[in-house]
Amino acid sequence: MSISIQALTTVFFFLMSASPVLAEEKIFTIDDAYRAALGGNETVKIAEEVVSQAEYGVDQAGTFLYPRLNGRASYTAFDETLPPGGGPFIFQPHDSYQAALVLTQPLYTGGRTLAALRTAQKLRETSITSLSVARQDTMLRVAEAYYGVLRAQKAVDISKRSLERTERHKHVTEREAATRRTKANQSALLRANSLIAQARIALVRAQDGLKVARDKLSLLTKLPPDFHVVEPAQLEQPSERLETLQKMALSHRDDYTGSQVNKSIAEENVTIVQGGHYPQLSAEAGVQYQDSRPATALDATVYYAGLRLQVPIFEGGLMKFEVSEARSKVRQAELASGLLRATIESDVHEAYVNLQTVASVLDTAKLQMDYAKRNFDAVDGLFTEGLLASLSLIDAEQALTFAEREVINATYDREIAILRLKRSMGTLGKNI
Repeated sequence: MSISIQALTTVFFFLMSASPVLAEEKIFTIDDAYRAALGGNETVKIAEEVVSQAEYGVDQAGTFLYPRLNGRASYTAFDETLPPGGGPFIFQPHDSYQAALVLTQPLYTGGRTLAALRTAQKLRETSITSLSVARQDTMLRVAEAYYGVLRAQKAVDISKRSLERTERHKHVTEREAATRRTKANQSALLRANSLIAQARIALVRAQDGLKVARDKLSLLTKLPPDFHVVEPAQLEQPSERLETLQKMALSHRDDYTGSQVNKSIAEENVTIVQGGHYPQLSAEAGVQYQDSRPATALDATVYYAGLRLQVPIFEGGLMKFEVSEARSKVRQAELASGLLRATIESDVHEAYVNLQTVASVLDTAKLQMDYAKRNFDAVDGLFTEGLLASLSLIDAEQALTFAEREVINATYDREIAILRLKRSMGTLGKNI
């Protein structure tokens, strides 16, 4: 009973002493990192402003469908009255006041107004797709930095374990050298000290790499410097065939959707250019007031309404050249869309092959680490009993450390490869 009470007391004091550390430690998941980056990243903010500007552009284009009401007023003073002596008909007074309100409503603009509105709406669509692309690019960079921190943390752990094994090796070597003062034992002890120094150097470098990795992640996410990241759930590798993934990419990639919209914008531009050279018809109505001193026959309040027709007759071939340029831009947009399609298929293929390679490397690395671990345990036992030379233990320890690093690198390379495949397909972060 006393042993149980003592054990519970020990656990209680341990938890009490550990709780302040846990309370001070700020833990962030990869989703927290995503949201922090998307909420404050400058690239994403710039893309959001582009969307806002496109929204205003739609509003501006819509205003050209409404009538325009303009007011004007003027005051004119002359040096003399004409005729100079005055008379029954004065056509130039000493001064004159004029004011008018004019209402103009476009009736026919060659289709330019509606085409401009449709263009503004499509530009809004492309700005939204650009925002999505910026968000996905940012998320991929955040994921790479996040897994970089995890990789660096594991590298520190591996270096610590390597240092512990090397120090254990040194203790055994010291005991052998103290028992039998031979040149071989002294050489083994010197070699053990050298390996400890090497392991400490590797640990310092790993710790430095962790600091750099945390700074990179903090730069993207604006997380506090004392944050701690946790291991996310292992990502599932897509099971679809390459051809299926390429087709999915063409339907999910926002930049490809934007290229299709750009073709429509170029086609609308042809309508806008042509409409600028067609007859323009508008309705106009207004009221005009004039008052002069001395009074003239033109002083009055006049109401009027009518239609205004403007017909281009000769422009030196300007319409032909502008329309030809606009149609060339349509062909250019089609070529750009086709090139992007091929590029997307190539990106998916590259990401798919890379994922297959990394997954295969991971499986082999796990087998390698299993063999290295079992070999080290066997060699360590034999060395402790004095049945093997220190060189065998050194080889086993180095092989184990190398295998552990290979597994860690391959593990996180696989996670990043899956995310890169999702980015190449345009599906990364669509649920955030």
